[in-house]
Amino acid sequence: MKKAKRSILLLTVLLIAAMGSANVFTNPPFTVDDLLVLEGQQLAKNAQLQNTRFSQQKQAFVLADNATSGNAHLGPLSTKFPFNEALPSWNGWAPPDGGWIVWMRVGNDNGWTPWFEAGSWGAVSDDATTRVAQFPQGIYDTDSLLLKDPMQYVEFRIELQRKDPASPSPEVRLVALSYSNSLGDRALWERYARTRTPQSPKLDARKTTFTLPMEFRSQVVPNPQWIGRICAPASLAMAASAFGVKVPTEQFAGEVYDPVSDLFGVWHRMVQGGAQHGLRGYITRIRSWEVLRQEVEKGHAVCASIRFRFGEIPHPPRIYAKRGTQGHLVAIVGLGPKGTILVHDSASKDWGRFNEWTQEQLQKAWFDKGGVAIVFTGTAR
Repeated sequence: MKKAKRSILLLTVLLIAAMGSANVFTNPPFTVDDLLVLEGQQLAKNAQLQNTRFSQQKQAFVLADNATSGNAHLGPLSTKFPFNEALPSWNGWAPPDGGWIVWMRVGNDNGWTPWFEAGSWGAVSDDATTRVAQFPQGIYDTDSLLLKDPMQYVEFRIELQRKDPASPSPEVRLVALSYSNSLGDRALWERYARTRTPQSPKLDARKTTFTLPMEFRSQVVPNPQWIGRICAPASLAMAASAFGVKVPTEQFAGEVYDPVSDLFGVWHRMVQGGAQHGLRGYITRIRSWEVLRQEVEKGHAVCASIRFRFGEIPHPPRIYAKRGTQGHLVAIVGLGPKGTILVHDSASKDWGRFNEWTQEQLQKAWFDKGGVAIVFTGTAR
């Protein structure tokens, strides 16, 4: 009976995902999350290269001299535990006439999914007409992989391109995979859970306010067609400002916009949008206030994917007094006394600064909706 209910739940999630890109994640009991990050020598030693090389100076994959295309094959890589949800991201830099496409597949001892395009960046010969790939084992929708059966292996193939061999090469310096098992496996949770409860006594005990040097940005920009659609670029601009990278919100919006999906909020493009300007970041899952406290106190900028129905959040910030949100990104700007969380919310130019959320409120809107986080740790080394 439990297996039948689990299958119905997974089918429902997969059907919702197939309707269009959205955060469909939840927070079932005994969910386990982890993060795989490859950079530097870890990136180099796991790669098979064709018309590319690993630049020790740049600590990145680049095209070989005189090559206009090439690829770096990563894997097979093993995860710590089987996963049924995954979110890839990457960091690099693309010249005006170059870029890359990231292909991906996952597997278990019974076989592999087909290769599917996980995303692209820059000027590439990308003939994609959809960002949704469906296959027997599940679906990849724009930035999110949802599987019917758990997998434990992953491979990436990064195709670098440039039009002119005399032009600078695109560079890829980090590949990450946030992966989760949300199938209710208690034994797995007891073995691998990073935290057992969402609580943080240290956060609750705070007596002072801690804030990052983060500018506020709203979605009110000169282009009226973008207003209400660019919470991701606005949050990215706020996060980047915490490290002294001050890019106009409209510029970020133009850079991260994906014409194939007609979206400004593709998560891996948000990460790469920051990386294009020299930041180091990745997608991960946060479902613990202690983890968030540590991230913020390290000076890391965290953008949270929130979702809630009207009336679901008790006494919400003023912006949400009369409405909820089907999907939205906000930037965590600091920590307040007695465990409150301070948020810059681009949804209002007048009331978006330093919104104070209680842990109960934000847990319902964020942790219970998958805990998806875009984390920027600073500038690339």
